[in-house]
Parts: sequence; C-alpha cells; structure tokens
Amino acid sequence: MQKNHATATEESRITAYIGMGSNVGDGKKTLAQAWQRLCAVPGVVGVCLSSPYLSAPVDMESGNWFTNSAAQVSTSLSARELLMVLQSVETGLGRTRPKEKMGYQDRTIDLDLLYYGTRVRGEGNLILPHPRIAERLFVLMPLAEIAPRHVDPEASVTVE
Repeated sequence: MQKNHATATEESRITAYIGMGSNVGDGKKTLAQAWQRLCAVPGVVGVCLSSPYLSAPVDMESGNWFTNSAAQVSTSLSARELLMVLQSVETGLGRTRPKEKMGYQDRTIDLDLLYYGTRVRGEGNLILPHPRIAERLFVLMPLAEIAPRHVDPEASVTVE
C-alpha cells in the first residue's frame, strides 16, 4: 500500500474511494499512471493506493485477467466533477467506449467512484455508493486493505 502523507486542510474536503482495474497491457503500470494523473488534478489529494490484486474477468468473456487496486482521495470536487476527472484519466490512458452498450469488454483502464463521503444518490451515470460493491471481491479485497472499517452508508456494514 502506498500512502501520501499530504494532509488536506480544507474543511470542505470529502473522502472518496475509487476502484481501479486494467486487463489490457501492463496493468500494474497502467494503475500507477492513473494514480499519478489523479493525484495531479487540482482539488484532489491522493491519500493511499492499495496493493495490486489479480482477478479473473467477471460478467464478461475474456482470457485477460484484471489487475485491480483501490484508492483513497481527499477532494474538494463535487461527486460529478470527480467522475468527470476519472473519465478524463481513463481517456488519457487509452480507454475507448463503444457508442452502443455492448456489455463489459477488455479495457486499458477502468476507474469507478465507489464512495463519495457518506453520499447515497442515483442520478444518470452516477450512483453512490457504486451499486455492485458487495458482489465484487475484486473491489472488496483492495478496498479492505486501505479502508477495512469504512462503513457502507447504504448497507451499514464495514468493508471487511
């Protein structure tokens, strides 16, 4: 686990958790690049990044295993702004999205906003907490490494 000892002094900062995954190319390298780019965004302070975990693809046909991590950030951005930053980082690292929804596909990088403080909301493509966290061991394992006592605001259970 990598920790960034920079501290956020603004009271308006929110703790957010991000799921990270890659199954095209060098996953560890891609996740490290995503973390670096995310930490360089004004209004985002990187707090810690989990170790990388390997996992088989879920809900998709692929021979490529995923490298997954979880990240904790402190941010002054809104949830919508942070989601837009995540999508921008994905695009910058070569992620393309088909115009038509075709199910899950291999990807260079996938960044999901898992939690944004204790916010619970659903609005368009932003649902908090992320709706499938409890079903996904590839999300829970890295998240439990960096935030084992984090309480899911909807289910009222800890990550561990």
